[in-house]
Amino acid sequence: MVALRSRRLDALFGVRLDDVQAQHLQALVTQQVPEAFDLEYKAELYGSSDSDKRALATDVAALANTDGGLLVLGIVEDDQARAARVLGVSIAESECRRVFQVIGSQVVPLPVFDVLPVEDQATPGHGFLVVAVARSPLGPHAVLVNEGLRYPRRNGAVIRYLSEPEVATAYRQRFAEAHRQSDRAREIERQILSRLPTQDNRCWVVVSLVPDLQGELLIDQALLRQLQQELRDHRPMVLPTSLAWTQVAVGRRCLLVGDAMDNSLAARWLAAELHSDGAGAFAVNASDMVRAARLGMTPDAAAERWLHDEQVVNGILSGLRFLSRHARERAAAGGNGLVRVLVHPVDEGPVCLGIGDRNLMGLFNQAVLRVPLEPALCVAPLDSLTADGPDLVATAYLLASDLCQAFGQAEVLQLTRDGRLRLPYWSRSWQQQVSAWAEASGVTISTETLP
Repeated sequence: MVALRSRRLDALFGVRLDDVQAQHLQALVTQQVPEAFDLEYKAELYGSSDSDKRALATDVAALANTDGGLLVLGIVEDDQARAARVLGVSIAESECRRVFQVIGSQVVPLPVFDVLPVEDQATPGHGFLVVAVARSPLGPHAVLVNEGLRYPRRNGAVIRYLSEPEVATAYRQRFAEAHRQSDRAREIERQILSRLPTQDNRCWVVVSLVPDLQGELLIDQALLRQLQQELRDHRPMVLPTSLAWTQVAVGRRCLLVGDAMDNSLAARWLAAELHSDGAGAFAVNASDMVRAARLGMTPDAAAERWLHDEQVVNGILSGLRFLSRHARERAAAGGNGLVRVLVHPVDEGPVCLGIGDRNLMGLFNQAVLRVPLEPALCVAPLDSLTADGPDLVATAYLLASDLCQAFGQAEVLQLTRDGRLRLPYWSRSWQQQVSAWAEASGVTISTETLP
């Protein structure tokens, strides 16, 4: 998946950037599309001299410092900066590697970018070399020029360099954005908590995600109907359960998703809120209802809330995937996502972490929480969370382990730090589903047991 997301460029080509072919780039010439703040043409490959390498680095840094965009090699422009003629360039793997090496050695900090060889079927081995530079939260990006750092930025179709006050402002904006992202995560978290009932000792796992590069989603009647259709057939949990979405409603600049059987927005087992900027929150009831019912027969344990650790893991995996797909695919947000995972509530009596029906209780001396539990936090690239696979599992491991440590458990049992699944720590009723999902997702199954 191409890291750059741009509604303007998608509309220009008529397809998403992931699907751009030679005919889409040739159409730039047919339509005489001019260069812009997010589109630049080069007739030939960059050379090997120091000045040529610096020119490549400058062009990439300028796109990253503006709003991201495409650098298309193989198109000649006219004197009005319009695409005038297809020249074509070599798309050999060695050329792609050289572009990566030059950018990696000349631009700091390194922006996120892809090098895409697009072959012209009429001339095998030739076509277009496209450098797709994502919008960057790490700006300003600098290029080494004459033993000093210069900060290029696109101004329409031309490049200018930032002045010293502009550089200082850009750095302040970077740090201010980190604070905004954290505040935004707490804000959307508070909103979804109001929809989560806590009677009958229910205990929820809430995942919130805020991209560091905001998207923009137009919420209208067409989108509402589209999402209703999508979720009708959508499996909300990574590991299959009987849970399902039943309703989609509109809130202020967000879509409210739930599993209520009436017009109420209160959740039964599931809830989600999908915001127009790409942020979102996902909540699932992770209570160990069987254990709670058994212990509820004794007066001393009647107020205890029990979390089912397998439900916690499945909830984190599912929330990460659901929210990252909304951010990337609906809102066209980019960059990394700040993720918070919260157990709710933790201040209305003791909360305990159970291990389902597995006979492992003697291995762990777990704490019973009676005070608010701090949320687990991590930052992860959105692209790594949208697809089922080891990256999704590894991120869930970090968040779930953070929560488990509050209960005195060193790490989550079902996952590993490098993105594998530990099969012995899943209940027998889950193992077949876990194995099937892992095989389909390219996730390694481990039979290791912890010391």
